[in-house]
Amino acid sequence: MIFQQTAAPTGWTKQTTHDNKALRVVSGTASSGGSTAFTSVFTSRTPGGSISGTVQQFTLSTAQIPSHTHQYQRTYDDGAAQPGQVTLGGNNDGGYQFTATGSAGSDQAHSHGFTGSFSGSSQDFAVQYVDVIIATKD
Repeated sequence: MIFQQTAAPTGWTKQTTHDNKALRVVSGTASSGGSTAFTSVFTSRTPGGSISGTVQQFTLSTAQIPSHTHQYQRTYDDGAAQPGQVTLGGNNDGGYQFTATGSAGSDQAHSHGFTGSFSGSSQDFAVQYVDVIIATKD
């Protein structure tokens, strides 16, 4: 039985073995564990410390760049535009056209390595707990 009051009611004895711990409901074997008091884990925290180091360079492969094309200008002598190209120039004796390269790239992921260090305090979230079960009276 669990009571939400400071003192045990008449006929009951307050158990003080477990203090400042969370209750964890389990369906298996009941135990206890954790290493840090409940109020220490859930206290207001201000991140501290610093990280210093270098992000390593990385050269993208064709597969890792976004899919795209490039436009380029092409000169020609006969004035005949190719399919999908824009013909610029005043006559059929010569001019230039803009065309695009084939698509390249496929947006694959990539990563950058990091060499460095962290200075500061670690955060311990291993809250102490006591396992309990839920039972109903027959």
